[in-house]
Amino acid sequence: MLVEGVPAILYIDRPDERSSNLYTSPQIQAMLGFSVEEWMADPDLWRDRIHPDDRARVAAANQESNRAGAHYVDEYRLVARDGAIVWVRDEAAPVRGDDGTLLYWRGVMLDITERKQAEEKLERSLEVLHRTLRQRRELARRLQHAQEEERRGIAADIHDDPIQVMSAVDVRLQMLQADPSAATAGTLGQIQAEVRGAIERLRSLLFELRPTALDREGLVAAIRLYLARTAETTGWEVSVEDRLDAEPDADVRALIYRIVQEAIANARKHAGAAHLRVDLATAADGVMVRVHDDGAGFVPERATPQPGHLGLLTMVERAELGGGWARIVSEPGRGTTIECWLPASEDPAGPAELRPTPPA
Repeated sequence: MLVEGVPAILYIDRPDERSSNLYTSPQIQAMLGFSVEEWMADPDLWRDRIHPDDRARVAAANQESNRAGAHYVDEYRLVARDGAIVWVRDEAAPVRGDDGTLLYWRGVMLDITERKQAEEKLERSLEVLHRTLRQRRELARRLQHAQEEERRGIAADIHDDPIQVMSAVDVRLQMLQADPSAATAGTLGQIQAEVRGAIERLRSLLFELRPTALDREGLVAAIRLYLARTAETTGWEVSVEDRLDAEPDADVRALIYRIVQEAIANARKHAGAAHLRVDLATAADGVMVRVHDDGAGFVPERATPQPGHLGLLTMVERAELGGGWARIVSEPGRGTTIECWLPASEDPAGPAELRPTPPA
């Protein structure tokens, strides 16, 4: 009663290559679907039911345990009568005669399938986590590279325009200092116009870097201002639809602004559009953004980042690094739509399963 009540298979085997069975408890029926009589009648049944991927290893371990007569412990898979895979922990101790001869093995097989499935699930989760971490490190590296390209471009803009202009102004002022009689109203007016132009270009550059409206008036106001300034040079008809329930936090607000700014810059540079619309809405504890133009369109799969520019693909990576997603929808002749979702804060309270995923 004790042996047959234990939730495991107890057995006694001969110390031969086949591990010929002398006794098997009736739990074999529930675990593997074979009767005790079937299991004991076929000396090859145990070996034949070992999973093919484990068979050679288990056979070698069994042979070594018979040779050494040492305690045997192994974990392997058995194929049940119905084809189910059952993981077992097989542990056996040698029983010796008075003269030390190995008489038989007394063992127990425990069903550890649930434990193994849990371990495999954990291993898969860890692999997904490691892969995600590797991807995020790669995204961070690529974003850092793109940011450095932007900084180089900004430095070149400052050097080639305001600094060059102010250097020329400095030279002319030195000439006037040496010859004050040459300081006519026309000459001074030209110098003044050059200084004002340089100041205006510096203001535009500062606006590109960080508009004060983003911190003072919020995300929608900053986007409207940027669109209005862009429309002055492109002739676009522009619109912004605001369906935000609340203002995103500062970091997310800046990230969304950069993505929208990049989408507008790409449209200005490549689309040849007449209309551009930006839609912002609250969605699933985050912000959904769409930037649509009616320009030439393109095939997104063939897009490549332009030198000195973040490019469409890095825009997608930037959204993913912020915990959201972005996708590009475009066809030649059908315009382009940039869709993006980001959490409203860096640590969103809403459950992850409620967050929208990018459509296929």
